[in-house]
Amino acid sequence: MQKIDKKKILFLNLETFSNTGGIQNYNKMLLKALDLSDYNTISVSIYDDQDIKDEFSNIKIYNFNKHKIRATLFILRNFKKIDKVILTHINLIPVALLLKILNPNINFYLCIYGIEAWKKLSFFYRLFFIFKKIKILSVSNYTTNMFMKFNNIKKELFFYLPPPISINPQKKVVNPYKEKEYNILSISRLDDNYKGIDTMINTLPFLVNSIPNIKYTVIGNGINKKKLEELAYNLNVSKYIDFKGFIEELTPFYKYCDVFVLPSKGEGFGIVYLEAMSYKKPCIGCNAGGVTDVIVDNATGFLCGYDDVKCLAKKILLLYKDRNLSIKFGNNGYRRVIENFTFEKFQERLKNILDN
Repeated sequence: MQKIDKKKILFLNLETFSNTGGIQNYNKMLLKALDLSDYNTISVSIYDDQDIKDEFSNIKIYNFNKHKIRATLFILRNFKKIDKVILTHINLIPVALLLKILNPNINFYLCIYGIEAWKKLSFFYRLFFIFKKIKILSVSNYTTNMFMKFNNIKKELFFYLPPPISINPQKKVVNPYKEKEYNILSISRLDDNYKGIDTMINTLPFLVNSIPNIKYTVIGNGINKKKLEELAYNLNVSKYIDFKGFIEELTPFYKYCDVFVLPSKGEGFGIVYLEAMSYKKPCIGCNAGGVTDVIVDNATGFLCGYDDVKCLAKKILLLYKDRNLSIKFGNNGYRRVIENFTFEKFQERLKNILDN
């Protein structure tokens, strides 16, 4: 079994490369920031496949392909050579508890993201927070408030570390939409019921008479895709919807859509809204979850209640009729991204937390 040669940061994660989603993308951003820093970092993944090729030059990746015991033994074999541990999921707390007992001097940084943190933890998990040298890195104020509310944890343990986005150069791309369409875009996994794609489909009957050239594009795959297609058929709005499935290159869709809409109530943060803002698009989301850290209501877009089709229809129609308002919101959103959510800001925040 391999050993760690000298003291390092241990980046402990469930998975980063084997799946896609908010937490996985956040993990990649953390690793990228660590890779570009002076920190001596190793990454241990419980579920990632051993054959996955990492994209980092200064971080050693150990993937254990769901072999939890092997991963734990590897960590325990090397715990004396670890100064700091970054935990990327609450379910890694049992390993952290064991490490804390063996080496009380380790500094721990627990990342909390979304719905996994919006609940009361078991008594066993809460034991972790009685120890010293623990910081909680939260992606949004909403997640912080929910975690505090359910688990009675002191405010001073929390540090704000929202995910960043990369500002892509304005390269030339082909418009993927048909000419003269009014294009509404959603990008989401279709596995979760809380994403609100069904709400947007239910909104279309209230819009098609006022916006006859409307087109709703849905990018993403998941087990609910067939059910959503059936809903569109039953509402007689199938011709207004284009289910694209998985698409790797999203730039053309962001660049040429008219408005980005994802009325989800379960976003830990909502990176897709930032991505849309980076292309100067107005955004509509729910007044719930981490979305409220991203969209500024009536400034970069609109916030509606969850499953509120009347609000969605009203706000979409307002943007459709008022092109100047759409441009204003788009420009405001772009400035918000540049000022708060670039990768450079993320690097700076992470370094300040780790060096404190």
